[in-house]
Amino acid sequence: MARREGYQRFCSLARGLDVVGERWSLVIIQELLHEPLRYGELRAKLPGIGSNVLGERLRSFEEHGLVEREPDTVGARVRYRLTSRGADLGPALAMFRRWALDELLPPDGNSLAVTYDLSYAIPAGVDLHERYQWNIDSDAYALTIAGTELTVAPGRATRPVVTLRTTREFMYRWVEGTITWDQGRAGGEVTATGSDDAWHRMQLATGYPGRTIPSKDATRSPRTTTVTRRAQR
Repeated sequence: MARREGYQRFCSLARGLDVVGERWSLVIIQELLHEPLRYGELRAKLPGIGSNVLGERLRSFEEHGLVEREPDTVGARVRYRLTSRGADLGPALAMFRRWALDELLPPDGNSLAVTYDLSYAIPAGVDLHERYQWNIDSDAYALTIAGTELTVAPGRATRPVVTLRTTREFMYRWVEGTITWDQGRAGGEVTATGSDDAWHRMQLATGYPGRTIPSKDATRSPRTTTVTRRAQR
C-alpha cells in the first residue's frame, strides 16, 4: 500500500499543494502558460532557481501529468509544455494573482520599499535608469528601475518619466491577465503622461510580457533617465 508524502490529508487542497505547492512550482507553471520553453530558457526566466531544483520540479510535473516534452526544431533539444491538465491551473493562478495584488502593492500606502530582480524580463544589453509614478485610487507608488533592479516604494517619485493614474479594480484585472495597459488607456481606465517610448519602457521595466525596448530616443539621456545598450557578451 503506497503512502503519500506531504500533508497526508484526504483533502483536494492539501493534495494539490503536495504537487504544486513547493517553492518555484507555480512560477514555473506560470511561465509555461505563456509558451513552451527549453530548459535553458526556463532558467533564464527564473533567476535564483538552482538547476537541480528546476530539474526536480519538471520531473515531478511530468510524473503527475502536468508537463510533457516536445521535440524542438534545434538539434535534439526538447521544449517543456503544459498538458491540458497543467493548463487547467491557468484560471486558478489568475485568481491568485488578483488576490496577491494587495501584497505586491498594499493599498494602505504604509509598506516599506522593496527591490525586485527583473533580469528575467529585461533583455541583455538594455540598461534602464528612470522613475515612474503609479497612482492607484488614492494610493501613490514610486517605481525606480536601475539596470535590472526595480524598487517599489510608497509615495511620489522624483521627476518620473511616466505618471499614470488608474483604479485598483483595473489593476486586479491587469494582474489576472484579462486586460493590458494599452487596452486600459484606449478605454479610458488608465491615463498617463510621458512619451510613448517611456510608456513602453515602463512596461518592459515592470515585467510586462512580450515588450521590446523601442529604438526611438533610446539613447537620449535626460537628467533623470538614461537608456543605453551594452555590447552583447
